Amino acid sequence: IPGGGTGQIFSLLYGKEDRIKTILVRHEQVAAIMADAYGRATGRPAAIMGQGLFIGSNATFGIMEAMLSSSPMLVITDTSDGGVAFHAANQSGAGEYGSIDLPTIFKTMTKYTSLATTPKEAVLGIQLALKHATSGRPGPACVVMRSAAIGGEVDMETPPFVHNTAGYMNTAKPQSAPQDIQRAVEILSQSRRPVLVAGNGVHMSKSHDQLRELAEMWGMPVATSYKGKSAIAETHPLSLGMVGVYGQDTANRVVGDADTVLVVGAKLTPQDTVGERPDIFDPKRQKIIQIDIDDRNAGWTFPVDLGLIGDAGSILTQLVEASREPASSTAASREEWTGGLPQRKQELGFYQDPEMQLDSAPVKPQRLVALLQEHLPPETVFALDAGNNRTWMAHFYQSRQANTFFCPGGTAGMGWGLPAAVGLKLVYPDRPVVCVTGDGGYMMTVNALSTAMQYDLPILCIVFNDGVLGMVRHHQTPGRYIASEFAVTDNSAVARGFGCFGVQIGDSRDLPGAIRDAQASGLPAVIDVLIDRGPSPDDWRANVRRAGET
Repeated sequence: IPGGGTGQIFSLLYGKEDRIKTILVRHEQVAAIMADAYGRATGRPAAIMGQGLFIGSNATFGIMEAMLSSSPMLVITDTSDGGVAFHAANQSGAGEYGSIDLPTIFKTMTKYTSLATTPKEAVLGIQLALKHATSGRPGPACVVMRSAAIGGEVDMETPPFVHNTAGYMNTAKPQSAPQDIQRAVEILSQSRRPVLVAGNGVHMSKSHDQLRELAEMWGMPVATSYKGKSAIAETHPLSLGMVGVYGQDTANRVVGDADTVLVVGAKLTPQDTVGERPDIFDPKRQKIIQIDIDDRNAGWTFPVDLGLIGDAGSILTQLVEASREPASSTAASREEWTGGLPQRKQELGFYQDPEMQLDSAPVKPQRLVALLQEHLPPETVFALDAGNNRTWMAHFYQSRQANTFFCPGGTAGMGWGLPAAVGLKLVYPDRPVVCVTGDGGYMMTVNALSTAMQYDLPILCIVFNDGVLGMVRHHQTPGRYIASEFAVTDNSAVARGFGCFGVQIGDSRDLPGAIRDAQASGLPAVIDVLIDRGPSPDDWRANVRRAGET
């Protein structure tokens, strides 16, 4: 959103739309979330730009999510000092007396922040920010510019010289040392019950094919973290689904039975480990190999037998090449381990629940997820939000293609899903992009529908409408509910006010037709689904507490 000194930069973008796509949003929070989603999907940073105080307040949700979820992003903003330093401040973020210290604010949520005081510092700062945003563990990087840095000309004749940006980015992805790769292969060769746990690092490195190939070589079942969901298609015979608090019983039990755990790009959060439950993850009885781009993450939650530091894609490629003969020669020792998976999935109700087949009014959340699975194609890209809606989707929706789920897992805040879907539609214009959100999160960033309309980005938004903050309400004492119930809202009518397609349904039997009508409209679309507020993820989360029982 143009404002302050950045208005001059926006003016220079006019006529350059063939090189730099400029998108106007209605709120800085939407811009940052769109950029976060774009960075996750492409591995390349999108830039957000606007006036300092409002980027430093409104946009910080998306910037923090990008930082915690390793998404590359470029933040360009100004101090709005007006060229008059040390006078009484007006909208100033320069950090002087009476003003807000924007550089310090951004340093708390970015990999790198610079304050540019000259035009050359602004250019070099942006180049360095791009390098920080994309190197190592990706993340957001920021350049804050004083007015003198925006309005002047760059001196190209004296050092430090300004070089082509591409040259700064020509660096190879980090790999592990050959002897460490060989040690990992030896550990896997000695294992009889290996399992692989894939996280967000697989998505960020775009190493889905290498992951699948390595798993198939060794006959390793694959579980994922919440943020790693769809690292492998969950219909793959070796897939265990998601591990952890809201995961599949199959994943929790098989991971718990493993003698070797290969962790790829996952931090192993308390949600993933169910609070470090030793019947799921236990370094005393399991060998753990952990691959991570950040050496501080490998061996953080649990001690490891081997930490492989580098890009997940590069290291998985190394492991595939080094594993061809050893994996083949020891395959017989793992036949019983993998051969029993179909039966265990059947016994443990892998992606099964009686409520998934029960039509009703209002709609059961489990049934809603099952109908989305049935009536949306395998290549559909999902942007989840926060709250109960994401747990229903993460647990019950069985992805049929890799790299199709995007979710807020750093801040894990409400309101992420809708702007993220708009950002993802820029990346996947020819694939269905679906936001799944609750009525609480939907209203937080509903203005993203205006951007979707303006730029012809026909996303589909499914609203789980139960009139309450479901996750909050389910943890309140019955009869003592407070600050968790909304006024009745027809969220589809709000969508129609933006010019979008909108329909509200209260019976699950009406959903297939609503999806067809939404897709046929060619517009951004909202299906507001009145769901039963009674069911809670805690109803089946209880199964996790018995994950180690036989």
